[in-house]
Parts: sequence; structure tokens; C-alpha cells
Amino acid sequence: MPRRASKGFSYIMVMAAIVIIGIVAEAARVSTWRVMQADREAELLFRGGAYRNAIESFYQSNGQFPRELEDLVKDPRSASRRHLRALYPDPMGKGDKKAWLLVRAVDGGIAGVVSASTGEPMKQANFPKQFEKFALAKSYSEWIFEYVPVKRTAPNVPRPITTPAAPPVLKTF
Repeated sequence: MPRRASKGFSYIMVMAAIVIIGIVAEAARVSTWRVMQADREAELLFRGGAYRNAIESFYQSNGQFPRELEDLVKDPRSASRRHLRALYPDPMGKGDKKAWLLVRAVDGGIAGVVSASTGEPMKQANFPKQFEKFALAKSYSEWIFEYVPVKRTAPNVPRPITTPAAPPVLKTF
């Protein structure tokens, strides 16, 4: 009779082991996804910053914005000048959607790039100083890597201070 009471015990132990393995596998999948997402966000910040810096370099060299992203890899006005080593795909894009959205300048050139992803960023704080405005973003498409040239104005030359002359004082002794 004791043999009959222990028949289902092995089956229950195998089922419990399968459930535990499933829970551990799911926890590993979630933590792996978070690590991969954080890596893609860091890559987005790096690549977007590289594009922004390349556009700034192009603008300072040529006095205008590039017309195409390829102009950053090979400057059309110089035989050897490169502002960017290679064209980087959008790390947040999926499948064939690895192309950046372009931010156009007033003159029609490219002033910056933006990810096409509408996903919500995991990173919400502790951005580098140049990207602090990204802390309020609700999607990656709000992370705009744009170069805005600083308008140069005439230096502030202090004006001489003029005070009205005081009337002469007569001294009598």
C-alpha cells in the first residue's frame, strides 16, 4: 500500500521544478532586456552626440549646414576633411527602420538628427550636461540632437559714465 501513496509525488516534484525554472527564465529575460535597452540608450546618446558635433564642425568650417548626412563623412568643399567617421544607424530603430529623422535648418540644410522611435526612455535623469533637456522626454523622438549656432554680437564696450558737472563752490575764509 505505501507504494500507491507515493505514485504522484514524482510528478508533482517535476511540475514544481518546471514552474521554478520558468520563473527564473522569465526573470533573466526581463533583466537581460533592461540591460540591452540601457545599452541602446547609451549608444543613442553617443551616436546622436557624434552627429551633433559633426554638424557643428561642418558649420564652423563651411559657414552653412550640410545638405546631406553623407557630407559629414566626406566634406564636399575639402578633399580630405571628414567630420564623421561613418554614418551610424539609429540604435533604437527596428528592422529596416534604422534611418534617422532629420532636423532641417532655416537654410534647408541639416541642423540635427532625431530617432524615429516612439518608445519611452528608461533613462529619465543623470544626463550629461549637454543632454539635460532630455530628462523631460516622454519618447526617444523627443531626444533631439541639434546644433544651434550662437549668434555673435558686438562685444559689450562699456560706455563712459557721464555725470552732470557740479556747480563751482566758492570758498570764503
